[in-house]
Amino acid sequence: MATTLKHIAQKAGVSVTTVSRILNGRESGLPIRDDTRQRVLAVALELGYKPNLLARGLRGSHSSLLGVIVRDITEPFFAQIVKGINAAAIQRGNRLFLGHVERQPDTTIDYGSMFEQSHADGILIIGDMQDDAQAVQYLTEHHHYVVGVTDRTHRRAFPGVYTDSEVGTRLAMEHLWGLGHRRILCVSDPSISDGTLRVATYERFMRERRAEEHIGVVLTTRSPEGGLEVGQRLFAQPAPPTAIFAATDTLAIGLIQAAYEAGIAVPGQVSVIGYDDIDMARFTIPPLTTISQSGFTMGYTATNLILDMIEQQANAADTADIVLPSRLIVRQSTGAVQS
Repeated sequence: MATTLKHIAQKAGVSVTTVSRILNGRESGLPIRDDTRQRVLAVALELGYKPNLLARGLRGSHSSLLGVIVRDITEPFFAQIVKGINAAAIQRGNRLFLGHVERQPDTTIDYGSMFEQSHADGILIIGDMQDDAQAVQYLTEHHHYVVGVTDRTHRRAFPGVYTDSEVGTRLAMEHLWGLGHRRILCVSDPSISDGTLRVATYERFMRERRAEEHIGVVLTTRSPEGGLEVGQRLFAQPAPPTAIFAATDTLAIGLIQAAYEAGIAVPGQVSVIGYDDIDMARFTIPPLTTISQSGFTMGYTATNLILDMIEQQANAADTADIVLPSRLIVRQSTGAVQS
């Protein structure tokens, strides 16, 4: 027989109402003592209590379930975001459904339908869906609370949490320029909107400093393999650039590997700067200079945003985007240009 609130209340020596308030995170004017709360939680754990979240949704109350749709779960930066989402969700008494869509709009719609049937309170979307108009339309029509996380350049059909890619790119370029670099190459992924914005900002930065002749952009996939392939071609040329701005850390890691294979010293012969500050960035050889977007903070902030919207019954149109600051993290993969 499944453990009920009544079973827990009897063993803990408290009322069913008190158990419900503790396990469902409901506050009231009467405070609950910490020792009572801990005793109830311990009994619930001992008895193997499993809340029926679907039943909550069917009763018309919050199910305490959040759907999370991830464009690519293998992307290290997205993993940081998921950690932040999970931390905030647990802190506020919620649980997650996770869906990996691999950029497939049909899969996104399937997950949206599944979350609807499971009475999820809201949906968080990690990664850009700029080319998935049908999927975005379905989600916004069938779910009142939707929040996007990262890979944005402007306001969309639902609120989002992201950083300003123009500001971040300028931080990277000013760092390289200040080290004396002029022959700076940009490597990016054109399939994401902020990747395109980073390229445009790089080109504008170079033109503003009358360095048009040194503008160079290489487009590839957002992966170490993409960076490696670009680097292998690049370092086989007689006069490679003295610095590379990679629009993601994964691209930068591939470029550093290519430099190693070609016997090119980083940063002695070429400086490399990435973007994202993924967990492994400080463990590369040399440690990677990068622009931090703080993926954990981004996910944590997005989760609190959507939960606040749910609690306040806020409309998407009345909820502003949250744009977080970017930070330059200087490590050992960048250095002064060598004469």
